[in-house]
Amino acid sequence: MATFLASVRGTWWRIPSIPSKRCRAGGARHCSVEKFAAMKPNPVSMHSWMHEFAKPGPFAEFLVEEMPIRFAERIRWIEQVQEWKDIPELVDSHMKHKASFSYIRKAEPQDPVNFQKAVQKVLKRQENMVELMTLGMHKLRKLRRADNFDHFTNKFLDNFLLNRLGCNLLLSHYLACAHPHRKMIGIIDPQCDAVETCKAAGQEILSACQDFLGRKPVLRVEGFSQEGHQGPAPRFAYIPGILTFIMRELLKNSCRATLDITPNDADLASRPIEVVACANAAHVMIRVSDRAGGIPIEVGNRVWSYMYTTSSGKASPLSGYGVGLPLSRLHARYMGGTLELISLPGYGTNAYLSLPRVDKEMVEVVPDEDAPAALPYSFTV
Repeated sequence: MATFLASVRGTWWRIPSIPSKRCRAGGARHCSVEKFAAMKPNPVSMHSWMHEFAKPGPFAEFLVEEMPIRFAERIRWIEQVQEWKDIPELVDSHMKHKASFSYIRKAEPQDPVNFQKAVQKVLKRQENMVELMTLGMHKLRKLRRADNFDHFTNKFLDNFLLNRLGCNLLLSHYLACAHPHRKMIGIIDPQCDAVETCKAAGQEILSACQDFLGRKPVLRVEGFSQEGHQGPAPRFAYIPGILTFIMRELLKNSCRATLDITPNDADLASRPIEVVACANAAHVMIRVSDRAGGIPIEVGNRVWSYMYTTSSGKASPLSGYGVGLPLSRLHARYMGGTLELISLPGYGTNAYLSLPRVDKEMVEVVPDEDAPAALPYSFTV
């Protein structure tokens, strides 16, 4: 194991800090949550996802060392909230993270069947974590009644949920690599078609509109080649699940707003939602534009806040718990992309998604308390 890691450490991770095998094998007696939380995470490049980490054996060895570091960081963040024991959702989240930390620490990568079961248990415990943490933060706001609470919450959840996203994707990638698909490398599509992915997400949301509201807006999806000709945009190695998630959230917002502002179905053709995907050698760019009146000036940057929502509180196929936009930005940022909004008051909103194309330059963004990743808030009115 030590020889294997030493031979590739410079190519996979930016900061080598793998704990010793004795630390893992000795359990919590030798390495506590606090000790793992003090270690630096090791971000993985897209290139490594598709090559070294396409092999379940070596990947399992990495996960059993890396996941405790990331889970311990999240446990520490919860414990740093002074009132966490008074908020049931934070207590529940803390318990689930401690259990997952233990599962991974005890898992043996040399036993693929049981290791896969441990990974599945960890992923199962993360299923409602976004809802749990968001609700916990809302209750914490009621306890604190602080003027600057939203700023604290946004930074806390940005880091916490970005850390969680990376863990979930790495663990899902391992399971997919253990059961390979002929067109995919784990959860990565080496020839991800941005236009087709946008079309599929669009059709899903249009169907939800029709089923849930009895009507749907007009949606147009176009692609342009690197030379500027209309047609399929260049393909790139990417995680289709990330792009699908972002497009669903953006299109849900545009579709709801368009239908709200257009009560007469005959007028929907004059307010089309347009998606354009294009690329150059380094980036894939996607624009989603609507003519639904734009975002109110008084709302402004609050669209990026986990504390702001226009939802009634009950989740539906077209509205969740009011965190779709900030989560979409985290998904974009995870591999070095960006998501920005430009609102034209009285006219509509443009969303701009930029994703890198060069796999060796696409590296996970993993927040670390000693060097937290600042997330830019981009909003133009």
